[in-house]
Parts: sequence; structure tokens; C-alpha cells
Amino acid sequence: MKDLNKKTDKKSFFAKLKSFWSELFFPSDFKCIFCGSDIPNFDESPICDECAKESFFNGKNKCLICSEPIDDEATVCDSCKLHKKSFKKAFCPFVYDGRVRRAILAYKDSNKRYLAKSFVKYIADEIRKSDIEISFLTFVPLSEKKKKKRGFDQSELLAEELSKELNVKLLPLFEKLRDGKTQKKLTIEERFENTKGMYKLLPHRFDKTESVLIVDDVITTGATINACSELLKKKVENVYVASIARNKLGRKKNK
Repeated sequence: MKDLNKKTDKKSFFAKLKSFWSELFFPSDFKCIFCGSDIPNFDESPICDECAKESFFNGKNKCLICSEPIDDEATVCDSCKLHKKSFKKAFCPFVYDGRVRRAILAYKDSNKRYLAKSFVKYIADEIRKSDIEISFLTFVPLSEKKKKKRGFDQSELLAEELSKELNVKLLPLFEKLRDGKTQKKLTIEERFENTKGMYKLLPHRFDKTESVLIVDDVITTGATINACSELLKKKVENVYVASIARNKLGRKKNK
């Protein structure tokens, strides 16, 4: 009887462990990715009706190049005027603020990997609206040190899900050579300087007629995504970029 109880306890432990990991990556209780309310039709839309009315969608006036939200009627933001981008166009369905910011941080820092599929639905919709042709996808990688610490690469996972959603091949093309200074406290010009030499292009035979889409989690100043685009721009016809959200920088002078 003792051995039987031990076996039962062991089975119970593994059942609980399996349930834990299943809920972590594939939660059965589907809730709005922004406010946490229950959603009966999660597969159709992972955002509840109330959140769908909010202004965190990046659907109003935005930069035609980097997708930064713009308050006035300008078509190109100040950053793109000051710093010519190496990519042709960015696709960012949300503004990086409030609930969107909290959801992205939960995805990255609280191991809520299942959110990647939901985010990708909206990225894919933005891309489909533009009717562009994409030859293959790639992503902005973490350093090995950061990937090990986090347990996964958030941009790589987004790229994997987007590859499935768009039925486009995924190729890892970049290696991060160093982490550099923390970008948060740097000015726009310092961020662009900080990313120089941060990434290298991995060996690949490119075709000048190809169009590549680079995936990242968030675009703030555009310095990181631009550094990767710079490595690709002379090797293919078009470089596009995509992220979950775009930070609003505002119309201010660089210091």
C-alpha cells in the first residue's frame, strides 16, 4: 500500500507539473491581453470590446517610414528627417504606452510567451494591408547572455509565429556581439551611436531582388532596428521592419 501511495503521489506531482507548464504557455482561461477580462471568442480577437475602443492602436496619423505616431498632419516624423533610415517601412500596430506597455513587459519579463500569437495577429494584419511581397523574415536577436537569463528571445518567438501566420520562411541573419550601454537613458543621437558595431550579419547568399522583414518587439527611436537594416540594405531590394508597438517620441530637439 505504501509503494502504491508513493506511485500515486509521483503521478500527481507530474500531472500538476504538466498542468503548470501547459497553463504557462497555452492558458485555458483566455483573457484580454490588455485588461485581463474574459473573452468568449479569443481565437477571433484576443482583445475585449472595451479595450478595442481605446486609443492605443497605432492607426491614426503616423510616420510613413518608421510608423511613429504624429499629432499634426506631417507625414514624416522629426527622427526620420534627421536620421535617414535604412529600412523602407515599419509596421507597428500599437502605441507603446499604458496597457500595451504592461502587456509587452509581461510577455518579456514574466514569461507569458503565449502572448506572442496574439501580438502577431495584429502585426500580420498591418502587413497584409500594405500588400507588400516578403521573401523571408528575420529578427533582432538578444545576446546569448540575455537570452540565457530571460529563457527565450522575445523577438525570435514573434518572428516564428509571424512566419507561420504569413507562411513566409524564417532565417536567423544577425548575431548580437555586445550589449552596449542601457538605451533608456541615452538621447536619440547617443542611441544611434551606441548601436554601431553591435550586430553582425551571418553568412547567407542573398538575391538583390529579395525583400526582407526584420522583426523586433518594440521600436523606440529606431536605432536598433536601423542598425540591423543597415547591414542588409545593399544586399536585397527592400528592407521592411515590424514590431508589436512603436514609441511616441514627440517633436523635440535632440540634445
